Amino acid sequence: MAMQRFPITNVEGDLVAQYRNPDEKFYASLELNQVAFPKTGMVVSQTPLGAVFTRQTPCENGMWVVGDKAAGAINPPEAATDAPIGIVYTTEKEYDDYHMGLQRFGRKVAGDYPRVGLLGVGDTVTTNCLQYDDTVFVATGNKTAEQVLLDALKAIDTTPLYVAIKAVGQNETVSAANAVPEIVKSAPQAGIYGKIVKFYTIPNGGLGVKYQIIRI
Repeated sequence: MAMQRFPITNVEGDLVAQYRNPDEKFYASLELNQVAFPKTGMVVSQTPLGAVFTRQTPCENGMWVVGDKAAGAINPPEAATDAPIGIVYTTEKEYDDYHMGLQRFGRKVAGDYPRVGLLGVGDTVTTNCLQYDDTVFVATGNKTAEQVLLDALKAIDTTPLYVAIKAVGQNETVSAANAVPEIVKSAPQAGIYGKIVKFYTIPNGGLGVKYQIIRI
């Protein structure tokens, strides 16, 4: 299985691509469309990130993490049935007049304190914090795996897609990559998952998807 990050800036139709410096690291962005946790208080904000989040693999907005305060650290899920699952939604900001764009947020590492909202059924967000398996969305003819994925996203009205936890495989250890929801073709049999509602854009103009949580 070869996991790939969802395209953040390099796809035709992406409004920020024309301003992109190819040597600059961009991070995922998130928009909360309709979520309950700000009103219900189901927010974890005083628990540090675990050791898997480093400068090379930081915590990004839109990641799914285990919001278990009793564990003493915020870490990626290891299995689809881990709970409670929350989404990282730390406040994004412009750093200065020369580096504009919310996609530059992503500097949370081990020991930092993210803001995590515990997800519930019906919660809906828009994000590009996603990944996919290029042995599921397979390159064919003159189309790359990325283009095949984008074609599938455009056809969700007839062939639905879902987002789910990327479980830790046998002989693998949990990593920051396990916190990135995976786009899948079938709803998982157990654990949290969401259904993709719309192939859309994130607030800074980059490509993303809107998904709704169906089961927790």
